[in-house]
Amino acid sequence: MTTQIVVHLLPHEIDWFEWQTKQFKLGSSHVDSNIIIDVTLNLNLVDWGKSQMLKQYYIDKFNYIETLWDWAETKFDVNENGTCLGCDDKRRTSIRTTEADNILYLDSDLIFKPETLSYIVSAASVVEDEYYIISPQTVRMWDSSWDVITNKEYLNVPANMETYYANDPFEIIAKDIYDIELKKIDEFKFGGGWFNLLSTKLLKLTDIPDSFGPYGIDDLYVMICCNLMKQKGLDVNQYVVDGLVVIENFKYRKNYHKDFLYLIDNQKEYRAQAESNLSNELDNFSRLL
Repeated sequence: MTTQIVVHLLPHEIDWFEWQTKQFKLGSSHVDSNIIIDVTLNLNLVDWGKSQMLKQYYIDKFNYIETLWDWAETKFDVNENGTCLGCDDKRRTSIRTTEADNILYLDSDLIFKPETLSYIVSAASVVEDEYYIISPQTVRMWDSSWDVITNKEYLNVPANMETYYANDPFEIIAKDIYDIELKKIDEFKFGGGWFNLLSTKLLKLTDIPDSFGPYGIDDLYVMICCNLMKQKGLDVNQYVVDGLVVIENFKYRKNYHKDFLYLIDNQKEYRAQAESNLSNELDNFSRLL
């Protein structure tokens, strides 16, 4: 079984991706299946002429990080031609070109234990559904709809943004893992880059529509598509690895690269484009089933 880890990386995210890379390398001896690391460094959203940092610094560091993936197959790409402007662009291309069995989405702000990958890919080896999603757990988030992927230790914590943002991610992942168990859940709920593994067969069916543009709501789209598939009797399910916790890094998110880069921030426009096309694309998908 082959799993392709797909990452869209902006220049100011490179230090945290380096940290993640070292976590992966620490845990690599426990991984007993083929891994492809597929990363695009997106240099299109910085005005380099107005920035104090040199573009070449990020390219050189990106190339150095690739050397730490000597235990996996690497696909490291530097994009400057405008064909990759956001994570949807990256994921769409990877879905349409991969020959791997699974795709694993990863955001650079996610904090996780070194052994997380080994647990996730091991889970995939025992799932027999035709289409599947496998997710780790996380802490209590901003509303109770996320409780289905929340570790039981955190279910008594208030569900609000303030409490979620105050979590120390390193303190949380430092806790010992006990009683790991793969559990099927009765709904579909996940955040795009939170170490979710999705069967390539599922993603090739749903795809990420071109109309969504560079960024936004691809995870919501896939969740709704899975519900539509379920209604049509297709064999699709989501599982959580109970006891395995990951968390976004908000507490230590201050990023000093941004002080020296002139960033081009089109995220709101990109997301609005995706949201405006969601209903139509879901209708299109429903007609395919």
